[in-house]
Amino acid sequence: MAFSIETGKACRDKGKLILCPEGSRLEVAQEAMIKLINDNTDIEFGLMRLIKGTGGYIVHGIGTNHNAIKNTLRNWDITDLELGTPLVETITETWRYLIGDDLFFANLVEPAKRDSSTESNGKYISPFKQNSGDPVRCDNSVNIILMTDGEPYYDVGQDKYIENLYKSIYGISPKKVGNSHLPSMATILHGKEKENRDIYPETSVVDGANVYTIGFGKGLVKNAGDILQATADNGGGSYIFAESAKALSDAFDDVLTDIREVNSTFSSPSVASNNSDKLSHRDAVYFPMFLPSNDARWRGNLKKLKVSGGVVVDANLASALGNDGAILSTAKTYWQSNSNLIADGGYVEKGGVNTYLAEQSSIPNKGRKVITNLSGGRMLNFTAYRVIIHYGNRFKAAVDFDSDPDEVFDLINWSRGLDVDDEDQDGSTDDSRHDIFGDVLHSKPVTIDYGYNDVRILIGTNAGYLHMFRDRNDVLSESWAFMPAELYSIIKPLRDKKLHTKVYGVDGPITVYFDDKNEDGIVNNDDRVWAFFGLRRGGSSYYGLDITNPNSPSLMWGGPLKSGDGKFLELAQTWSKPQITFINLKGYEDRPLLVFGAGYDTNKDNSISTDSKGRGLYIVDAETGKQVWALTNSEGGFKGQHSIASDIHLLDSDYDGYTDRLYASDTGGGVWRVDLATNNKKNWTHFQLAKLGNNNRRFFYEPYVSRTLFSKVTETTLGDETTYSRIDTPFDAVLIGSGDRTDPLNLKVADKLYMIRDVNTVTRSFEEEEIPDLIWQSDLMNVNSDPFAKVTDSLEDFVELEADLAEKDGWFYNLGWGEKATSKATVLGGVAYFTTYKPDTSSSSDSQCSIAEGQGYLYAFHLHYGTKVYDWLRTPTAAELPDTPTMYVEDGDVYIFPLPNKDPNCTENCEKIAAKVVNGPTPSVDENGNVQLYDEEPLKLEVHQSYIYKQERNDNSL
Repeated sequence: MAFSIETGKACRDKGKLILCPEGSRLEVAQEAMIKLINDNTDIEFGLMRLIKGTGGYIVHGIGTNHNAIKNTLRNWDITDLELGTPLVETITETWRYLIGDDLFFANLVEPAKRDSSTESNGKYISPFKQNSGDPVRCDNSVNIILMTDGEPYYDVGQDKYIENLYKSIYGISPKKVGNSHLPSMATILHGKEKENRDIYPETSVVDGANVYTIGFGKGLVKNAGDILQATADNGGGSYIFAESAKALSDAFDDVLTDIREVNSTFSSPSVASNNSDKLSHRDAVYFPMFLPSNDARWRGNLKKLKVSGGVVVDANLASALGNDGAILSTAKTYWQSNSNLIADGGYVEKGGVNTYLAEQSSIPNKGRKVITNLSGGRMLNFTAYRVIIHYGNRFKAAVDFDSDPDEVFDLINWSRGLDVDDEDQDGSTDDSRHDIFGDVLHSKPVTIDYGYNDVRILIGTNAGYLHMFRDRNDVLSESWAFMPAELYSIIKPLRDKKLHTKVYGVDGPITVYFDDKNEDGIVNNDDRVWAFFGLRRGGSSYYGLDITNPNSPSLMWGGPLKSGDGKFLELAQTWSKPQITFINLKGYEDRPLLVFGAGYDTNKDNSISTDSKGRGLYIVDAETGKQVWALTNSEGGFKGQHSIASDIHLLDSDYDGYTDRLYASDTGGGVWRVDLATNNKKNWTHFQLAKLGNNNRRFFYEPYVSRTLFSKVTETTLGDETTYSRIDTPFDAVLIGSGDRTDPLNLKVADKLYMIRDVNTVTRSFEEEEIPDLIWQSDLMNVNSDPFAKVTDSLEDFVELEADLAEKDGWFYNLGWGEKATSKATVLGGVAYFTTYKPDTSSSSDSQCSIAEGQGYLYAFHLHYGTKVYDWLRTPTAAELPDTPTMYVEDGDVYIFPLPNKDPNCTENCEKIAAKVVNGPTPSVDENGNVQLYDEEPLKLEVHQSYIYKQERNDNSL
């Protein structure tokens, strides 16, 4: 709700009235409010105005059509807004409207000028009132934006009413500020500090109000500013003074940014793997976080909790997650000073690496290690001096920074962490900024244990940096931060908080290769540690860093692999995680190779048509960056027409230590198989295994392949007699879920979960006439009705259904509208696990509470039959966007991560899902004749020493 007070074309300048340089204050205010509405089409607005000299009334109630409000603003008559500034009297009328009280000042205005839809029989209809069938809003607060160019004047008519009302609530009389009760009314509306004020108790939720104030014009006297500041302080909002038309527009934008902010942990929590013991996991759980904003600068953080006894705990070993899976507001995360632990919980601005960086004295002292790739791929300190030396002058540098030459120095220092704009208003521009760490949208933390408890964390942010942190004995330190030179242009919109803009930096997944020569789990001697990452939405490049010395990284390959550069003509946005493997290819048998999809074509943002790049995959020498093989439209004869943004699944089908088969999925709903038969690339072939992309169905995640057997039942009929035969048949189960993560709120696509049987289990070259028939959805069994669960009490019916399934090429499960897969699937103990995300589709929460509010789920299917193996088929997860299910082990018991949403009625093992194991491949039958599909005992992990040998070419000992 906004209302503007007073106008005129006279402005005060050095004690004299002069003609306003930018038109009348009313005209400026009209334009600013109209722009505010145009820029925030998803927000409900209302409008009040003053009566000449006494009070105000509702012109448009909250929720009025935006065009109607804008038309009223354009047609306001100057003379109707003169004579006094009765701010207090007007805000008391606002109070009466919000609580559904009697009209007061509004009775002085003829009914035709008022919004009659807000009234009934002389009373206001509160905007908080819920009519039958209305959904409960996720955020039931009203935000009052009070803009004025003067202090309250002719404005004491409601003082007695306010004093009595205040005393009835708080038991004491209010105190005026500048002889005004405007701050008192703000307290009545918002409540005092730590008070959860509910001004309309008739609903089941808390109905509150916040008050923001904007002082406009050079003629605003100090007393008015003091009153407006106190009003905003008491009202839970903020006060902004604006002298110009642009400043007024910016003030409105700042207020809306503040109103919109919602703490969010949309990136999945990650369990850190310990590279020295592949069977165990470290007890750390890292939570990357981001805070959405309507400008380019989104806040970010990374926090640490631990898993103890299957429970996620904070630094005091107290349970850290609520029933909804979110970090409790009372939780005290790790990495804080032990002498000053605060409850930072899920607040993005508090605790974690964000607070650590803001408190570092190394930033103002230029001691922080911030590096970039200049001068032919060399790593240099990212300082103004180094940048200018490289470019020659600031004018040339300004081209890559996309800025004015005079801004370059400040942009570099701002990006390094200096508060060059004095955003904290402490009078210093040489101290640290409070929001150095950017938002973590798609990058996930990756840990490397260098030995002797020296754990390092790599993570990328959309501030343009790849960070390395050290986590030693729960004490955090930053090793370095690397900014790719191609991202310099994002610094200016971040610093300027460019409105309605989202910028992306190091947004892609990270891969670490640890070449542990002596297999002691410690980085020493001739060991090598390399890190590889793409930029996802941030660009079309891949980077390699040698991080063998974690304190001194070096850039590999002489610079990044770039789109259209050399042999990477097809490379699109680098979404696919570069995966390390070994392939039995002549000349490369002992060299680590990278395999990744050719990327995401942004054509798919707005179209379901075929793509012009990203079609295929690449294999690259990890050490040199040299292209080893390209399977693309432009370079290798790839037959697909849709970009491959997913990770590539690597399969060693003959268990000789070399990857000999690849599986990929594309953004057109296709699944591809690539056979790397023999050590000659000429014998490598590919074909499309399945085509499942009708109605814009897309794959963004890696197909997961599980090698298994199924008991294939064949029906034979001779005359009137039908017999069934059974044979254990090997196949490769290809698991994949569809869903467009670029559009998480999309409700128009029917996404699905799939299990596809690839029965060609031997890797070989396929001639054109030998390529298997393409698998369509009609070739799969629909398991939504859980058909096998319905016949477990009859072996005859069960076997008959098995025969029907044998005629199919797998099964599929229809997700609900809007629900979509969020990661690759996995298989453990014969159980197929998928994760999904379902947005909140209720109209009340659409765009009001968060950019993608919803619920994450974990699915568990019998791999062969597509039936449930737990009491549930689907269970809510603690994470809204759950990651790929993984296992963690405690005392031999195996549990599934992500953690489930806690059931408030649960009393034991509430944060655990014990892994189950299926029977088979032939189903067993109990003494009552019921088919038993899974073991009642949970999966246990028994550790055995095993050895896998890969003979080196110069090794003659075997």
